[in-house]
Amino acid sequence: MIKKNSRVIFYIIALVVFGIFLLLPLLKHGFLVTDDGDWMVIRLSAFYQSFREGQFPVRFLGRLNQNYGYPVANFLYPGFLYIGSFLHFLGFSFQNTVKIILGGSVIIGSIGVFLWLRYFFDIFSSFLGSISYLFMPYLLYDIFKRGSVGEVLAIGIAPFVLYAIDGKNKWLLPLTVGLLAISHNTLAAFFIPTIAFYIILRKKWEMIIPYMIGLGMSLFFWIPAFYEQKYILFSRVLVSNPLIFFPHSLQTIFLSTPLFVATGIVILDKKCTKTKIHWFFLGLVCISIFFGSPLSAFIWKSKALTQFVQFPYRFLALLSIAGPWYIASLGHKDMKQRFVAGILALILIFTSMPYQYSQNVVREEGFFTTNEGTTTVADEYFPKWVSKKFETRPQKKLEFYSGSGRITEHKVTSQTIDITIESTEPSVLQINTIYYPGWGAMLDDSPVIISYSSMFGMMQIKIPSGTHHLFVQFRETASRFMADIASLGFIILYGVYVLISYIPYRKKQKINIKVKRRV
Repeated sequence: MIKKNSRVIFYIIALVVFGIFLLLPLLKHGFLVTDDGDWMVIRLSAFYQSFREGQFPVRFLGRLNQNYGYPVANFLYPGFLYIGSFLHFLGFSFQNTVKIILGGSVIIGSIGVFLWLRYFFDIFSSFLGSISYLFMPYLLYDIFKRGSVGEVLAIGIAPFVLYAIDGKNKWLLPLTVGLLAISHNTLAAFFIPTIAFYIILRKKWEMIIPYMIGLGMSLFFWIPAFYEQKYILFSRVLVSNPLIFFPHSLQTIFLSTPLFVATGIVILDKKCTKTKIHWFFLGLVCISIFFGSPLSAFIWKSKALTQFVQFPYRFLALLSIAGPWYIASLGHKDMKQRFVAGILALILIFTSMPYQYSQNVVREEGFFTTNEGTTTVADEYFPKWVSKKFETRPQKKLEFYSGSGRITEHKVTSQTIDITIESTEPSVLQINTIYYPGWGAMLDDSPVIISYSSMFGMMQIKIPSGTHHLFVQFRETASRFMADIASLGFIILYGVYVLISYIPYRKKQKINIKVKRRV
């Protein structure tokens, strides 16, 4: 038993070493030059600012959109933002925080693949499968070209969900499913149904309840994200034309050839007894190739698919679990095929070499903490009532749109305004922040209407003449509050479920110990 555990530890250490080799560019001074990397750091810094100012759950990032505010955290994967806020609180810079999440997701994900594959294959074959995960071309493309922190996090969590299912780990499954659900919108939509089907296929019926608890814990994000689509421009905006991204997708598919070769050998091997799980993972491989290649061009004409998935290469994320499984399956038992599996894994390592020359740029932390862009491609999360946006930040947070008077600020942050107004005449106060449901105002301790009818969608409040106290704050709406309560309920249910599951386990352990002593 000790020898067996030592071998597992040895291979895990080897995976960490390979992971560090792969991620050397992240260890260099500066930050990787990628498509979205800078935006992720900027969004994290704005998220942390709102979090620190007391907004929880964080939905409206007041610093973004030239300091007029932007509700992006209400709609886009907040998982890495909460993790990043915790890491920054511990003292890491925002740049290093994002690098830690990227690198940590990859290494932890490879360990998750290894532990999961151990339920099916011998230890060395499982190791080969984990290596193929580490050097999977789409994962490398995500890290070094796109800088998609949310996708890398999702790909890192998915193997631990499978590990929890096959290990019947009832306390781990809800946590991993819940985190996966908020790690990335599109990949969650891929992985969550896939995992449900996997549970059914494996007949792990006892894992259905913890799986549902995990989904329930993420409702604080998903209910508002779906329900509040009616408020934003997302459905009217075409974020990308998927047809122009097929060359990138085809290149990644070509580099993934070793995974497809392993799949083909295993499926065509007459000596290999095919089970349902073989066909399940073959289905994932076929889906990834079909939707990631021009073969599916006619389907990408669907507006719904284009709006939600946006890029055809995202389907290649399914290879992160199917590819390693086939590499490990190829190397299991048969020595000749194990040699082939090893060669295929080496090819994947070799093709990763160009990524080691990724470019880094050195920027001061202030570049990210003062940047006020929207961090989205087409400003698709603007409220529908905003027909025009400002290109520069406002000179003042508060100003008189009409009338005049004196403003005394008690507290003014990105989400709370506490002021005293001495108005010389009936006036209209303009708050240079776009309105979004959740903003509310109290004038002299009485609710007051917020107007946002201008083309810029900024908040305006009528102020009578005289001295008045105005308190304006962004808070949860009724629907969001109910979603929060639902998530909290599932978190409590999770605690109770773990406790109930743990007690019989401890009793069984004590009985086994007593039996051993008698023997």
